[in-house]
Order: sequence, then C-alpha cells, then structure tokens
Amino acid sequence: MPAQDMVTTEYPHGADFPIVRIQTPLCSAEVSLYGGHVLQWTPAGHMPVIYMSPKAVFAKGKALRGGIPLCWPWFGKHPDDAAQPSHGVARTSLWQLAGMEEEEDGRVRLLLALPPANKMLPSAALALEFGSELTMSLMTLDVPHLMPFSAALHTYFAVSNYETVAVTGLEESAFTEYAASPEPHAEDPLIPAGSIDRIYCPVQENAELSIHDPAWKRSIRICRSGSGSAVVWNPGAELAAGMADLGPGAEKGFLCVETTVVPAEHISLRYGDTHELTQRIQVIPVR
Repeated sequence: MPAQDMVTTEYPHGADFPIVRIQTPLCSAEVSLYGGHVLQWTPAGHMPVIYMSPKAVFAKGKALRGGIPLCWPWFGKHPDDAAQPSHGVARTSLWQLAGMEEEEDGRVRLLLALPPANKMLPSAALALEFGSELTMSLMTLDVPHLMPFSAALHTYFAVSNYETVAVTGLEESAFTEYAASPEPHAEDPLIPAGSIDRIYCPVQENAELSIHDPAWKRSIRICRSGSGSAVVWNPGAELAAGMADLGPGAEKGFLCVETTVVPAEHISLRYGDTHELTQRIQVIPVR
C-alpha cells in the first residue's frame, strides 16, 4: 500500500492543529503536531493503549488532556523562573514534521522537530515508530549553555478500570507521594485507588514496568532508557469531576505511568550535550 494511503494530515480542530493519522495493517495512530503529542495508538486486534480525553481542548497555549504530553525541557516548575509555564514549552508548541518513512512490514516512522523558541533554550526532536509496538525517543539537542534538565513522557495508558489494574517493576524503588488526600494503596504490586501522585526515584534505567489489566486480558510493558525515575498518577474521582477536560468518572479509564527525568535526579546539560529519553510500549495478551 503506498505511504500516502497510510499516513495523512488532517485538520479536524482547525488550521492551527494539524493531526497526522496513521492506518496500517499493524495499527492505527494519531499524532498532533501541536505539542508533538501522540493522541492514540491501537495495535491491530487490541483495545486502545493510549487514553485521550474526549473533552480535551485544542487551544493555543493550553496542554491537551490525555495521550502522551511531552514535559520538556523541565518537569514541573521552571527551576529558576516561576513565570515560565509548568512542564516546559514542548507541549504547547507547534512541532514540524521533519521526516516520514514506511517500512515494508507496515511500521511507520515519524520524525518531529522543535527549533529553539529563544537563544536560552535547546532544540528538540521526537522520533516515533508505530507498529505492533510503539517506540518514542525525545532528543534534546543544541544545548546553548549549562542548564538543569528534566523531562517526561507523560503517558496516559487506557485501562478497563484503574482501581483494578496492578503495576509491577517499581517494588524496589522508593517513592514520594504528592497527592493531597491519598488513599492507602496495595503495594507489591501497586494497585492504585483514589488519588495517586507518586514520584519513584531512583528507578533503574533498564527496569521494565508493566500494567496488568485482567479485565482486558492484557499487560502493557514499558521499557525505558535515559530515565532514572517514574511517575504514577491518577487524579481520583473528586479531582477528575472538577476538571473541565476530564469530568465525572473519567478517572476510571486511565492510569499515567510516566517515563521521566525528574529534578531530584540533578541532571545538568552543558553546552553541546545531548540527551535521549526513550520508551518502548508493548501489549502482551494474557489468557
């Protein structure tokens, strides 16, 4: 099948929000160039793996709810300037589609580029490969000066019910809980309940994290590199109900397990340094 029949660019939310759509025998997927944001990925024969809120708002300067937001080149608050946007500039910037290729086996590769917004910021590239697996690498390039660095692939994983799934791979890692009113959680494996907002640090770079979803008869495996930490997040019912881009009951449909470089890792990049943050997502059927 010719590549132009498999990959199209459409504008369902207006001219400022181009969406790249992929449809192959291996998967379907959508990527918003606004934010360099993976909106969905569904391997053939499976339920969707990425959750996108149906109430997500496409508006300049606003981050999209769901999918895989990119927190870059800082995670959380800016290290020096409180006036800067939370979680960096990547998720509210328009990325360029710099390259696309289709493999004979049906995999599709996209390369997105984000030039520096000003002389104080590095540039970024995002390499995406869609097929029966999803691999994404967020690359930091052209670092202009010594700078503290943090980032996240803030992935919203679609689940049958976040309070009935189990997360493994973090049992040996210490965590800090940031939820305002956390409920007790079953540990080893982690079974979320209510609001959860945990930073696990340190996490071994080669640790494989998995979300086990018995109702959907699958496990989602997350392999990581360039990351020494992980975040597990769900707002819980009360907070979700008050969020205009989620709403009552929406919290049940996802669990965020994020591949991160958090500020507590104390990573600094010098002039000319590069950094690559990668995650590979696989769906493992379970009978």
